[in-house]
Amino acid sequence: MQFEKLAGFLLDSKVIEAPTGTILIDPDSSEQKLIILIDGSLEIKLESKGGIFSNIIKPGHCVGETAIFNNIKPSGVVTAKETSHVLIIPANSAMAMIRASHELCLNFLQILSQRLRSNNQVVCEEQYHIRCMEEFAKVDPMTGLHNRRWLEEMYTREMARSNMGNFKLTAFMIDVDHFKRVNDKFGHLAGDQVLISVAQTLIKSLRPSDMPVRYGGEEFSVFLPGTTTDNAKIIAERIRQNMENTNVALPDGNIVPVTVSIGFAERIDGDTVVSLIDKADKALYHAKKNGRNRVCMNAGDEGLILF
Repeated sequence: MQFEKLAGFLLDSKVIEAPTGTILIDPDSSEQKLIILIDGSLEIKLESKGGIFSNIIKPGHCVGETAIFNNIKPSGVVTAKETSHVLIIPANSAMAMIRASHELCLNFLQILSQRLRSNNQVVCEEQYHIRCMEEFAKVDPMTGLHNRRWLEEMYTREMARSNMGNFKLTAFMIDVDHFKRVNDKFGHLAGDQVLISVAQTLIKSLRPSDMPVRYGGEEFSVFLPGTTTDNAKIIAERIRQNMENTNVALPDGNIVPVTVSIGFAERIDGDTVVSLIDKADKALYHAKKNGRNRVCMNAGDEGLILF
């Protein structure tokens, strides 16, 4: 834009040298001003409930204009990140320039549009990272299966859906047999390898609609939507056989055989996530007490049935 059109408005403005650390804009100060950076760099710090956010201002850019436009206190502290030269324009002079110059209005509109687009991108990226962290928090880092936090959310949702539509729903509880012996004999790293192998075998043995979870320690749980006890028995036996055929090779050459015990139960009216898992858990421990490497169904009034 033509400098001559604005020169008269700059008579009460000044260029100053701001040493490193100089505070140029302070929310605690009632003074409003537009600052244009000539050389050096400025830092904006904004405190909020989410923490302290900062941004770097480079030569040719300005700060303080939003507070002037809205006639409000600045929201952040602006300091000189290094020794810098800045043009300081009082608020009344800045507004007079804007009213007098169509070109200056377009200039500010372009600056604010760029900042709005940049801020929107930052917000979108932050939301994406938050979603990623939330998902990571629901995944067991060792096995790659979902964890108890995910279970509480998704199993509750699946239970509500099953109760509402009277859909079939079966729950498995699975426990690695003699897992303590593995840790005692081969070490905890070997135990970790066994758990990883069990998780991989479990995924291969299930259908895409099934919902496996590392329940804790050497225990796993699975919700199987739309599954009757007859189908659950077939799936449980497939898991048991696949585990029995799995041998974990350790780096030192040792081979660890793996078997699991499985208990399962079908949802009935009035069940909750806790009650259904509890029924499957009772069947699991019945299988373990009766030789391990077995499948047991909790048939309610009909008792615990071993296969």
